[in-house]
Amino acid sequence: MKLLAINGSPRKKWNTAQLLEKVVEGAASQGADTELVHLYDLKYTGCISCFQCKEIGGKSFGRCSVKDELTPLLQRAHEADVIVLGSPFYFATETAQMRAFLERFLFQYYLYSNIKPFPVPKKKATALLYTMGLPQDKMDEFGITSFINNRTKFFMERLFERCELFLSCDTKQFADYSKYDADVWDVSAKLKRHEEVFPKELEQAYEFGVKLVS
Repeated sequence: MKLLAINGSPRKKWNTAQLLEKVVEGAASQGADTELVHLYDLKYTGCISCFQCKEIGGKSFGRCSVKDELTPLLQRAHEADVIVLGSPFYFATETAQMRAFLERFLFQYYLYSNIKPFPVPKKKATALLYTMGLPQDKMDEFGITSFINNRTKFFMERLFERCELFLSCDTKQFADYSKYDADVWDVSAKLKRHEEVFPKELEQAYEFGVKLVS
């Protein structure tokens, strides 16, 4: 059992990364072979519309043909039994690095056909882990709930069936809020939540990892 966790945040030790580390720990506790990759360590592009992944009889049919530092990761994702994609929300969507990864990872398996099956790899479990400074009760107002259900999660489930979801909202963005222009937030409430709730979310992320490989 191989679990591949992919961090789409530029920060390797902040909210998204910490939660993914716990997911990995939980999966490893069940004997899974685990790996955590930070996308911002890699140099790559999004899809370049070469369509070689859809060329009938082509050598890259069903696989991305672009060769760069993302290529080995796409291969490991192709082989993994469980994939967990983690990203903070920037302007109501995943980070640019995660979006570029998704273009390359998902589009290679899609066909413009209502007849032929998608050339997906073996059945795999998938999950999306999202963090955001926005409180959970504001997600609908800013279109986050609709985005998750009708975009990435929708496409993941079309390819790989069920896609689990883990959310961490109202997160702490700065180590010292006094250094930044951020008066939109109730800083004391945000810090209190980080001290009281985020540790529980880390525990939940551990159990989430256990569940994904069970």
